[in-house]
Amino acid sequence: MKNYNVVHILELYHIYKDMDWQEKRNFYQYKCDYYQFFVKLILILASLASLSYLVSDYQLNGHTIMPTLIPRTSILVPMFLYIVLEPKVKSYKWKAFLNYLLLNLIVFATIWSVYHLEIKTHFSEGATILNFIFLICCLGARPCFGAFGYGVFFAEILVSHPFNHYENLDVILSLNFPCFAAIMLVHCILNLGEFERYLTSKKLELALITDPLTTVYNRHRMNQLIEDNQIISEEEMISIIMLDVDYFKAVNDTHGHYVGDQVLHYLGRTLMQEIPKSGTVIRFGGEEFLIILPGCPPENAYKKAEEIRKKIAASKETAVGFHISAGVVKYNGDFEKSVKAADHALYHAKEKGRNRVYWDQKF
Repeated sequence: MKNYNVVHILELYHIYKDMDWQEKRNFYQYKCDYYQFFVKLILILASLASLSYLVSDYQLNGHTIMPTLIPRTSILVPMFLYIVLEPKVKSYKWKAFLNYLLLNLIVFATIWSVYHLEIKTHFSEGATILNFIFLICCLGARPCFGAFGYGVFFAEILVSHPFNHYENLDVILSLNFPCFAAIMLVHCILNLGEFERYLTSKKLELALITDPLTTVYNRHRMNQLIEDNQIISEEEMISIIMLDVDYFKAVNDTHGHYVGDQVLHYLGRTLMQEIPKSGTVIRFGGEEFLIILPGCPPENAYKKAEEIRKKIAASKETAVGFHISAGVVKYNGDFEKSVKAADHALYHAKEKGRNRVYWDQKF
């Protein structure tokens, strides 16, 4: 169990602050996806529960509910629209918008009902109860969305005052402003706690798709790319490189597996340094590595493979010198066939004497 304290929370804040905006968007989408079901359920239940106030309306209005019947039941229309629209919205921003819209429409329906009540002083309790729903909505949203939602809430109260003539407006505000401050503070702290869970989740996800020895991706990542259709592109050219260590079995047999592991680790590190960020390096199996280069013509991929081959051959960073062979092909839209073609090109490189790159221009 993680022991949270002020220092740890500040550390999380600095990590969060230094992240790029794309990663922050990924975090908020992750957070929204995790909590949205619960937020949606609470909002629907709160909408339905607001109808129960017809009982207190009956008590406050001299045993009649007719004046508040339409205002109270009006929430059913936006609630059903919310139920229909919410599943179709994927972005965390639009989901948060729908959540806070429905919440503030509950507030509006309540204020509209208060207009028809003879005794309006009890609105202070009802308005305070709504803070619990604000707290629930905060779970799946950015703190600034929560602040904006609260801003609309207070605006609704102040704008409705000339019509409802709240006798205890000062009490309503004095009760809700501390709730607003407390909930926003809790929102920010919970946001950082959720951020830490997100970081842990990303580390676990990375561990599942990363080869621990070479630090490049493993075949699980390749399967992800295929399943998600992330390799297919009709607009940009994609090249595939298959390479492996020449005479790697002899390295293991002569110098031991520790040296063999050192060779693979150095090769993986070199590939990660030399391949552009847009590329993907995968340990295909044993000493074989697969490289996917989007937006890279095969002639450029051939040059890059040659640069890597020369750097490896000239390196003195491992206990034993070694060299690699590589095959290059252009991706043709069929991943399995393209990989087989790259493997066939690698075979040609080895057949021609190893320590070389072969570009199959016929594929």
